[in-house]
Amino acid sequence: MKKLRSRFTVKPAYRNRSSFLTDTHALLWHFTNSNRISTKAKDIFDKCEEGHCVIFIPSIVIAECLRIFNRKKIAFNFITLFDQIRESENYAIIPLDQRVLLQMTETTEVTELHDKIIVATAQLLDVQLITKDSFLRKLKNIKTIW
Repeated sequence: MKKLRSRFTVKPAYRNRSSFLTDTHALLWHFTNSNRISTKAKDIFDKCEEGHCVIFIPSIVIAECLRIFNRKKIAFNFITLFDQIRESENYAIIPLDQRVLLQMTETTEVTELHDKIIVATAQLLDVQLITKDSFLRKLKNIKTIW
């Protein structure tokens, strides 16, 4: 059987910079300048915008942003958000691929599908997760920041 090439490689430009992974709320609160984002999270996003670190974004987070945009729960332009992320060298969208799926099988303490994908991705990349979610912040097998 042919071995599939992983698309989960980190670009050389990201290797020597601090890296984080964001959940949906933190990402949207940053891009909409919400006062709901914590000072620590805002500082990380600001450093990312300045090119001092990279923030990885699981593809499920982008999908959740689209769902929120479609439901008009937060006023923002999804296409503008998506273009800013895609065009930036400081953000990287991480696909839901076979490595994430396999990691999800080991992430038994998280049952909600979206959170399971986010946690599995953080584990694979071995990065801190930017999240306000109290359940995720209590997990022992990932590092979080808020």
